[in-house]
Amino acid sequence: MRRVTAICLLLGLSAAVLTAGAKIQVQRDERTDFSTLKTWNWNPSGPGDVKIWVTAESKSEPVKKTYEPVIMQAVEDELARRGIKRVASGPVDFTVTYYVIITVGGDSQHMGQFLPPVTTYGVPPFAPQTTSLNIYPEGSLVLDIGAPGPDHVVWRAVAKSEVELDRTEAQRAERVRGLVRDIVNKLPKK
Repeated sequence: MRRVTAICLLLGLSAAVLTAGAKIQVQRDERTDFSTLKTWNWNPSGPGDVKIWVTAESKSEPVKKTYEPVIMQAVEDELARRGIKRVASGPVDFTVTYYVIITVGGDSQHMGQFLPPVTTYGVPPFAPQTTSLNIYPEGSLVLDIGAPGPDHVVWRAVAKSEVELDRTEAQRAERVRGLVRDIVNKLPKK
C-alpha cells in the first residue's frame, strides 16, 4: 500500500513539475453562450502555425513538424473529454486554431530592488546594479476558438513559459499535453 501511495505521489509531483511555471491568460467574448458549442473542427486555413524568433538562424519548420501532431492530438483528446465532438467535414459550432511563438525572454534583479527607499530623500540607499540576469527562450502556446467562423475569435488562451532546453523531446511533448489540458480546462462550460 505504501508503494502504491508513493508511486501516485511521484506521478502527481512529476506532472506538477512539467507544467510548473506556465502562466495562462484567458480572454473571452462575454456575449457568447459556450454551452451551445458542441461540435468543432480545425481552422479550414490550417490548424495553426509555429514562429520562432530567437536567433537569425532559428527555423520554425522542424519545431512545427515535431510538435504540431502533439498539440493537435492533445486538443482533440481534451475537447473529446469535455464531450465536444470533432466533425471533420460539414458545418461546426466552432473552429480551433493554435499558435506557438518562441522568442527570447528574460528577467533581472538589481541590488536594493526589494528595499524601501530612504524616506528622507526618496531614493535607494545605493545605486541600483544588476545582480542577476537570466536570458532564456520563452514559449507561448495560443489556442483560439472562432465562432461561428475562424475569423471571429470568441475565446483565446495563452500559456507562456520558459522553454526548458535540458528536457528531452518526450518530456517537452508531455509538458505540451499538460499545457493543452490546463488551457482546455479554462474553457467555459456555460
